[in-house]
Amino acid sequence: MTPAQVASAARKDVGQLRQHVLEKHADLVGLCPKANSNEVVERGGKFSSSKGLQWVYVITAYKGAVTLYPLLWYATTEGIHAMQIDAQGPAQYFQPHVLDRYLKRYLHRRGGRDGAIRQFHKHNYDKVFQPDTYKGDRESFVAVIDDGYVMGENLRDQAIVYFRTFYNKTIGRKRFGELRSALKWRALMKSIAFEHKGRRDTPHTAWGRGYPVVFAPLRAAA
Repeated sequence: MTPAQVASAARKDVGQLRQHVLEKHADLVGLCPKANSNEVVERGGKFSSSKGLQWVYVITAYKGAVTLYPLLWYATTEGIHAMQIDAQGPAQYFQPHVLDRYLKRYLHRRGGRDGAIRQFHKHNYDKVFQPDTYKGDRESFVAVIDDGYVMGENLRDQAIVYFRTFYNKTIGRKRFGELRSALKWRALMKSIAFEHKGRRDTPHTAWGRGYPVVFAPLRAAA
């Protein structure tokens, strides 16, 4: 399957994950920090859909809002692939080379491959995107993450951000300069509204915002 086909399949399947989150994390309604707080409550988990698709996810509660960040992963003879999807904007595809370089640092820990993929998403779901001149492509972007940088390009016609490689903090700072200070603005940037124009035309400052989670109000006892 092509990345575009995987993204389509993931969006058709993600409803099952969203329902799972609603049932398992309903207590976040009471734990969600108020709008005047800068605290972020973060949880993670994994889920297998009825179609056999494998998901890992992060769910956050911040300033009165709960957000789900889903990542679909699958293995082929080439290695492990991953796809992060969001309610708006392009999907984010991580080719096996990215996962291979990144997961090696986690595979020795408890949890094996599944645990390593969960750690990858935990340290990667929340990014700051910046245009770059990688290989002279005007659609190239670098994404700053907790553990370093991922690099790729925006395949606008497919609504896919195709990540091709990973840089650690030391090498990435030499390659891209001082971008890491932008990480402290990640949560605030999510509160800025943008005009919805479709996945292909979503500005890069609004990529990766996940899915809003709305819990049904509890019914009063009869």
